[in-house]
Amino acid sequence: MTEDKKYKATNTKITNKAIDAMTVPKSTPRKGKKARRNINRLWDAKITGFSVICTTGGSKSFYYVYKNKAGKVQPYHIGKYPELTAEKARAIAKEKAAEVAQGKDPHRLKRTVIKEGSFAEYSVIYLKTLINKSAKKEKYMHSKYLVPAFGSSLLNDIAPVDIEVLRGKYQETPYQANQMKVYLHKFFVWCVKNRFMNSNPCTGIKNYPEKARNFVATDIQLLKIRQFLEDNFEEKPRECYFIALLIATGCRPSEIYLRKWIDLDWETQQLQQVETKTGTRSIDLSPTAMSLLERLKPLTFDISPYMFPSRYDLNKPRVTWRSFWYELRDFVGFDDTVQMRDMRHHFATIQLKKSKDIATVSALLGHSNVATTSKHYAHVLQDTKQKLLKSTAKEFKVI
Repeated sequence: MTEDKKYKATNTKITNKAIDAMTVPKSTPRKGKKARRNINRLWDAKITGFSVICTTGGSKSFYYVYKNKAGKVQPYHIGKYPELTAEKARAIAKEKAAEVAQGKDPHRLKRTVIKEGSFAEYSVIYLKTLINKSAKKEKYMHSKYLVPAFGSSLLNDIAPVDIEVLRGKYQETPYQANQMKVYLHKFFVWCVKNRFMNSNPCTGIKNYPEKARNFVATDIQLLKIRQFLEDNFEEKPRECYFIALLIATGCRPSEIYLRKWIDLDWETQQLQQVETKTGTRSIDLSPTAMSLLERLKPLTFDISPYMFPSRYDLNKPRVTWRSFWYELRDFVGFDDTVQMRDMRHHFATIQLKKSKDIATVSALLGHSNVATTSKHYAHVLQDTKQKLLKSTAKEFKVI
């Protein structure tokens, strides 16, 4: 086996004792970026392709690495240690090696082996019935989190405790954990309605409390953002325009990076037919935002239908901006919890404080109703109300 340079590979028989003796690798610091997470890997001396890895976080997992018919190297995840012993993992690795020897692809077999009445089977049927706006996200949640967790389980074998165990893994990100429950609940409601299962195991499970995202950049932080964008503009102008537009529009990142030039109406100064979480809307642009787009136009208008095309395919949008955002975040001094979408919270908070007109700000944000804005920015509204009452107190004093 050829081992990647960042891995420290060894060759010995994989046993529980050998796994326990594995050292936890340290992460590699990188200037202006998150530290690179490394792994230590132990290759088995007897079964070619059988290995166990130890990550920077200390978790250990078994893999069987093989080449498919196209010659592509495929890592097959056998399971985690110590939930799975070395002896049991070895037996599974032998089975996979036999499948490969017969010309089969373990990954393809894994996808096709579904128990009758299983979560995975009914998930496929359920997702085909979706026609609402959230269908794309719901399909993503099923494929990314729900099917990997419950795929082989029979529907009526899934208990509330199983859902709590899954959500418990994401309790540090309560919004994500709560979203899992939302989509599980919807799926189980459909299953009960169609008599595929007896009851909804999500019933009675409470959401994790979510902290309101009260992010507002300080004047000093805004100056640092401006300095960072000026320093990087010559080398990365598109990235700079992207961040600047997030701040100037209050849009969600996807509402900017998925835009085509045809979506922009120069006369009305609007982005037209923008698909959002709540439907399709038009986004009004400020003079600042329009100026940014006018300056961006010479860079991409003639080479791509997209305002921010992919670096690898000009006919597709660029959807990944994390590395540049991490560099900016480190330079400004934001903590690791501050995300690109928090620029939207900054925009909304400033607009509410300036205008005190919640209906207009709600429209600018594209919320489906004013109640949504009130819920998310109640803290700002409360501060604004108190300031208004104090500033007008004398005018209403009669005794």
